[in-house]
Amino acid sequence: MIFQKKRWVLKECADTDNFDIVINGKKIKPQIIQVLKNRGITQKEDIEKFLEPAVKNLYSPFLLNDMKEAVRIIRSAILSKKRVLIYGDYDCDGVTSTYLLYSNLSRFLPAGYYIPNRFKDGYGLNLDILKRLENTFDLLITVDTGISAIGEIEYLKQKGKMVIVTDHHEPKDRLPAADAIVNPKRHDSTYPFRDLAGVGVAFKLLHALKLSGLEIKLSEYLDIVAIGTIADVMPLVDENRIFAKYGLKLLKYTKNIGLKKLIEVAGLSSKEELKPFDVSFIIGPRLNAAGRISDANLAMSLLLSDSLAEAEKIARRLDEENRKRQEIEEKTIKEAQKIITLNKDILRKKIFVLSSQSWHPGVVGIASSKITEKYHRPSLLFTFTDEGILKGSGRSIKGFNLFEALKNCSDILLRFGGHEHAAGLSLVSDNFEKLDEILNSIAQDYHFMIFKPAVEIDLVLNLNEIDDDLIDQIYLLEPFGVGNPEPTFLIKNILVENFRFMGEDNKYYKFFTGNGTKYDVVCFSRSEDEDELVTMKKVDIVCKLEKNIFNSTRRNQFNLIDICENVSFGVIKDLYNNLRAIRRRGCSFEKFETEVCNLSDLVDKKCIFTAFYPHIVLDFLKFLKGEDVQNDVFRFLNEQGRIVQHQSSLKEVYFDDIFAPRIDKIEAIKQDFDVIVALDIPSYQLVKNLYQDAKVLLFDMDQKFKDFDLQINREVVDIYKTLRNCEFISYNFSGINELDPFRKVVKLLFILSMFEEKNLISLELTHEGVEAKEFYELTEKVNLKQTSIYNFYQIIKKA
Repeated sequence: MIFQKKRWVLKECADTDNFDIVINGKKIKPQIIQVLKNRGITQKEDIEKFLEPAVKNLYSPFLLNDMKEAVRIIRSAILSKKRVLIYGDYDCDGVTSTYLLYSNLSRFLPAGYYIPNRFKDGYGLNLDILKRLENTFDLLITVDTGISAIGEIEYLKQKGKMVIVTDHHEPKDRLPAADAIVNPKRHDSTYPFRDLAGVGVAFKLLHALKLSGLEIKLSEYLDIVAIGTIADVMPLVDENRIFAKYGLKLLKYTKNIGLKKLIEVAGLSSKEELKPFDVSFIIGPRLNAAGRISDANLAMSLLLSDSLAEAEKIARRLDEENRKRQEIEEKTIKEAQKIITLNKDILRKKIFVLSSQSWHPGVVGIASSKITEKYHRPSLLFTFTDEGILKGSGRSIKGFNLFEALKNCSDILLRFGGHEHAAGLSLVSDNFEKLDEILNSIAQDYHFMIFKPAVEIDLVLNLNEIDDDLIDQIYLLEPFGVGNPEPTFLIKNILVENFRFMGEDNKYYKFFTGNGTKYDVVCFSRSEDEDELVTMKKVDIVCKLEKNIFNSTRRNQFNLIDICENVSFGVIKDLYNNLRAIRRRGCSFEKFETEVCNLSDLVDKKCIFTAFYPHIVLDFLKFLKGEDVQNDVFRFLNEQGRIVQHQSSLKEVYFDDIFAPRIDKIEAIKQDFDVIVALDIPSYQLVKNLYQDAKVLLFDMDQKFKDFDLQINREVVDIYKTLRNCEFISYNFSGINELDPFRKVVKLLFILSMFEEKNLISLELTHEGVEAKEFYELTEKVNLKQTSIYNFYQIIKKA
């Protein structure tokens, strides 16, 4: 069967009271309101603000700690013409933050900026740089950095410098001795929104200066704020949502010459509107590329350029730098994947800690995010500096706080910083294995299910709820991004009609569903086998709802995120396919003595679990979905923190264990595992016959086999007559949920498979039952006891 690739986690909200909300003259549908409630936006006023974000809803910047003092210091510096140096960071957030402050403050006082070189200066404030520049400034303002620079700022204070820190990274227990520290993540902060980007904090500082009387046209810079916010993967909620919404509108028609040329070079000029995707994957990476592999000052020069010719030249160079970055990044990712797949010990870990002397320090962060995305494990990738120090970057998954985990390793780290989902760090190479050991020890305390990929479902919908208005109102929730993902919906028990493959090498597929109204169901990334897909009849899908307008014609479509066959049908389809594998094998089955195992024998073993009987398969599928199923095997897997995946859910094997009810397909994966664990007698005998070189053990979960009796008698004749008379058995397989599933399901399919083997009939499984497609004329007496199916039955009864 086709089983879901990820856990389906349905968001639940007890508050189901509907509000009458009207936006742009249209009443908002209750499904849209429920989506927002499920995301924690439960009050009518907050829902209205979310659906109609407005600049006027930005919070007062003076709610941020030390903001009044920061304004006072800057106003005093302006009056006395003090020299200011803005010290930024080399990523997109740091560059946009630096540009934002420099382009505004330079109008009021002597201002300069410094963006460190990733390779020469390292991350954050560099004491050598500060000593070299200390005679060029009186006031230092940091942007997107500085919260951990305790020693560097202490030096500046000893030299009589004024220091303002604006940052958004997690502070450690001790704050630097700056004159003002503006950071919404300060432990004593009461600011209503803590997830501003560095550029957002810089914007709040300018906002406060404007409120204090400085003439600053803030609205002209919202495109810059949007770029830094989105590129730094900040949640697009609250104030960030306002920045992104209005900044993206402004970005399309930006007055910044450098950005305009970068948009042209990147091929975005023809787009009707720019989306967060365009910033995250096209604009942001180009601004980031220089800082990653050369010098971020190139991106700063682009933003400051007032010449079309110069801007185009820089934009093209950034585009080329991005291409180089992509090549280096791809090579790094492939090398990291090779290390993982060739080492079973790494595969079994909950956190991947990897290093290589050949990796480029500018791309290990991006490569780490790709590794984390693929394997759903937190990962840290390190490269070596000239001084023999390991410098790395890490990314995490939802539910695992990487910054807090690194705090537990602080005694072996030279430097570290970041937040819950991402971090940068350095350490001496001798402590590399110690770091791996500590982090994976911490990970053992987390529930193993957080290390299994999950998709959060906003709402369950029926087909009759879906119309043009609902899909149109989904777009009111834009811009989508981290913290505000595009809504996902679960639609159950839909029929698959007119299935077909699309694209080169059948990479995609499409089908229709619906009764009166036909909906397109499209999948643009698949890992399922073709023979599984073409036999789908009835499915549950998790999808996004979209409108597709082509040649002025609108079609509503469901963009697939995950798919699962109707479980009843899927379980029976697997059983039918296993019986078909027996028929193909012929009567050459032999009986093997069973080798029984205890669960203790499976510790530290990478296992393929397999089963033949429907009730065992059903229990295992429930377990894979995260349900609590009472059984020794599942308790063992829970206690071990083992992550088990269904065989149809992946092409590459990187989970602890696999559940493989399609016994005939174990061949493709068995070399990656230590042992095949059969959970009932039939699966043991079938595996041993199909794969005699494999290590197979039996842990028998079946308690019903002794009651299963297959006799070639009047009952078999009656089934055949029934098929001849009506050509259809209207049976929806509901029997698999009964106390005795064998009478209606296993026994029936055994008998029907014997009919097929003797060329009496041709069958097809439908979403409703078993349909006889064709009957063949009997030319001689048929002995069903001579079939391979009956022979296999005799073997498993004797076993």
